[in-house]
Amino acid sequence: MRKRVLRGKYEVVITTKEPWRLGLGVDTYEALVAASRETFVKLRESAGVYGDLLDLLKAHKWIYIKLATDDGSRAAFKQNKKNITVGGVAMYLRLVSGRGGSLVAKYFTRDLGKALAIAGRLEEAGLRPNVVRSNANYVVYMATADLLKLAERDGEIKRTIALYLAEKVKNGTPRQREIAEKILKRHLFFPPDCLLLEDDSFSRC
Repeated sequence: MRKRVLRGKYEVVITTKEPWRLGLGVDTYEALVAASRETFVKLRESAGVYGDLLDLLKAHKWIYIKLATDDGSRAAFKQNKKNITVGGVAMYLRLVSGRGGSLVAKYFTRDLGKALAIAGRLEEAGLRPNVVRSNANYVVYMATADLLKLAERDGEIKRTIALYLAEKVKNGTPRQREIAEKILKRHLFFPPDCLLLEDDSFSRC
């Protein structure tokens, strides 16, 4: 949903057994009821004073509405996208909800040859990358174990991972917050007295 909003695709979709009765059907069980930025603006305005409460609750659908209607929120979100560089390869950090939740780093390309070459470079660095197909892309990804190994030997990667997880605890969906908190508690990426500041930097780290 966030990716679609950031690409300028503004849609309000609801789940229903008979989508054709409510609007343009998206698929078998979803109906499109509105498709414009103005709709998101009205949704934000209708929240009124409850918007402050939604901010405190960090409700993920409220975050989507703010991303669609507030340029500052969009800029902050894009700035918080974290990536690490391994063997000259820039990879994006992602939380994965399956099997109790985990942290991975991904590299996307539409070229299978390039994906295999990237995987080879990571293997030369002593890592165990995986290559999978995802729609039109090939994804090279590293699992949590490899990221922990990297964090142990590279302070900058350790800090980037810590910032990414702390941001998800602060602004992620309920599931993302749960996974990020679990990883931070299980693996000491930064000292217990390390504080996350309002500008998303750390103090006393």
